[in-house]
Amino acid sequence: MPEESAVNGEMTDAVMTLQEVAAYLKVSEKTITRMVQAGELPGLKVSNQWRFIRAAIDDWLTRRMYNQASEQLAEVIQPPHEELSLPLLLTPNRIILDLQPGPQEDVLARLVAPLIKEGTVTDPTRYMAALIGREKIVSTAIGDGVAIPHARDPEHSALAKSCMALGICRDGMPFGAIDKKPTKLFFLIGGTSTEDHLRLVARTMLMLRKPDFIDALVAAQTREVACELVATASGVGA
Repeated sequence: MPEESAVNGEMTDAVMTLQEVAAYLKVSEKTITRMVQAGELPGLKVSNQWRFIRAAIDDWLTRRMYNQASEQLAEVIQPPHEELSLPLLLTPNRIILDLQPGPQEDVLARLVAPLIKEGTVTDPTRYMAALIGREKIVSTAIGDGVAIPHARDPEHSALAKSCMALGICRDGMPFGAIDKKPTKLFFLIGGTSTEDHLRLVARTMLMLRKPDFIDALVAAQTREVACELVATASGVGA
C-alpha cells in the first residue's frame, strides 16, 4: 500500500512508488516509466527514483475517463453493482437545485449537508477535511461546467456507504476548471473504496456524454425532473 506521512497531526496524500502506480493502473512498470518520461503521467524523480502523488494520479485518471471511449468506460463498471446505480444514489433529498456561488468550503459544505443529515457521513469534520484537502491539490472541476468533488482517500473517507450528491448552480461559479469556464454541476462522489470510486466516476462520465444532458440538468426546475434526467441518461444497468 502507498505510504502516508503525518503533518500537523493530519495525514498527507499518499506518495506512490513506480511499482505501486503500475499495480494501481494495472499496467506494466515499463509502461509507467515510458508515460512519465514522455510527460503523459504526473510524476517526480527523487534520488533517481520516480514518486507519484496519489491525488494527482487520480485527477489524471479522471480526466482521461472524461475523454475515453464509451466502450472502454463500460469495461470499468463491470461487473454491474446495483448498489452503485446512479438513479439509486442521486435521490431527490441529495439534490440541491439552488447551489449558490461562494468559497469552495461553503460549496462543499452544502453538498455534504444532506449526507450528514441522513447519517451517511460518519465523521463530518474528517470528511470535509478530506474534500477540502483534495481541492487544494488540484481542482476537481473537469471542464464543460462540471466538477466531481471527492475525498483524497476513499478507504478512509468517513462514509458509512458509497454515496453521491448533486448541486446545481445555474449561473455557474469559478471552481478552478481546466477550461476556465464557470462550473454549474457538482457531482459529489463518495466511494468507500478505490474500486467503487472509479466505478462511480466512470458511470458519471458515461452519463455526462449523453446529448444535451448537461444543459437539461442545469435547467431542471425540480428535484424530480433532475432525477428523471439522471435515470434516463444512466440507461439500463447504470
